[in-house]
Amino acid sequence: MRIESKSNSTMAAQDAKEKDHEEVAAQGRFAKWFPLSAKAGLDQWWANLSPMATEHRVLSFIPYLQRPPTHTQTGAASDTGTGTDAPFPPKHAHDHTTSDSRTDPYGLRRWNSQMVALSGKDRALNEFSVERLGEHVEHNLVMLHGYGAGLGFFYRNFESISRAEGWKVYALDLLGMGRSSRPNFKIHAKDNESKIAEAESWFVDALEEWRIQRGLERFTLLGHSLGGYLAVAYALKYPGHLNKLILASPVGIPEDPYAVNDDLPDPPESTIANEFTQDAAETRDGIQASATDENNFMNQAKKKGSFFHTFDSALY
Repeated sequence: MRIESKSNSTMAAQDAKEKDHEEVAAQGRFAKWFPLSAKAGLDQWWANLSPMATEHRVLSFIPYLQRPPTHTQTGAASDTGTGTDAPFPPKHAHDHTTSDSRTDPYGLRRWNSQMVALSGKDRALNEFSVERLGEHVEHNLVMLHGYGAGLGFFYRNFESISRAEGWKVYALDLLGMGRSSRPNFKIHAKDNESKIAEAESWFVDALEEWRIQRGLERFTLLGHSLGGYLAVAYALKYPGHLNKLILASPVGIPEDPYAVNDDLPDPPESTIANEFTQDAAETRDGIQASATDENNFMNQAKKKGSFFHTFDSALY
């Protein structure tokens, strides 16, 4: 009995070890793309971490970056950085960090975090950049994120891209997203084409003003998802400033040409009584036809020369 018990316990231990290895492997596959587990993400949301603290945590996963730079402005207001999860964001502005050869095998790199003020009321872009020290900057790469996202979505790309000699990398939060400011925006155009152009200009004009402030005569622009759409809009409105245009899964949602633009009529009054007492003669297979729907077969069947009438004549 003791031998059998020992054998069973050994097998149970082996099974537990194999299960642990499988769980670690599965976590590794997911951790490759998602730095936080679902539980950690939920805990972060529940703790109501500030935008500054959230960005700081995401950027802390960048390799060789011991402490990510994090300025203390979100939009036009100061961000106090609440939350208890480490690493803690700085209480005071920490605009840049320099990684050296002791911690960074790819040389001296300076990592910068800054809010760039634009003209007008409450207009500012959140900027993160990486530059190689001791080298002349020959090329500039500007990265734009997608809809409802932020520059932190590129956290897995900053380190590897900035290894290239002669390149400086910028990532921006689009106006109204991430930690950039959220100025009031109202479309004044009347026709659809002008409305679209006005909405596009709200984003790309901010990018152009940022370019002028940074003194970039020409640069390479990379846009993902909605950022790709806006990158194309920028290239069309401000030609001559781009060396290359890189579109990573660009997305724009056109208006459905078959959509009905007219206002829908108000639904008729309905009571429990008439729901159960509707005339069965007005239904087909238990479904009542809308009287105003000219494409409904049930309505067409009541008309002379309808589809059903024509179909019957063809048979006989």
